[in-house]
Amino acid sequence: MSDQNPLPEIDALTARAWLDAREAILLDVREAQEYDFENVPGALLLPLSFLEADSFPPLGGAKVIVMCAIGKRSAAAQKQLAEAGIPNLYNLAGGIDAWKKAGYETQGGKYEAMDFSI
Repeated sequence: MSDQNPLPEIDALTARAWLDAREAILLDVREAQEYDFENVPGALLLPLSFLEADSFPPLGGAKVIVMCAIGKRSAAAQKQLAEAGIPNLYNLAGGIDAWKKAGYETQGGKYEAMDFSI
């Protein structure tokens, strides 16, 4: 796809509505350690470093929301999947950061403040 015809992006509000309506799946393309640290409940992990668009499973017409930390890797994954003929791909603009800013739930290990006082 050319720069004049960019792949679609959606915001966290739209993504949440589609997920709640079971119209879409959420594909997290961050690395496993990032996913383990914090993820969106129900998101499927498929790191960009392991993504093979030619072997991507058929999803029966469901919308696929591609997500990463801020939206850059997910845009690359979205482009790779689109070039392989996968339909209904949407990049979550702003990634998990935008998801959290919208007030939506995440799960996983959280960084705990360390007390460095002596």
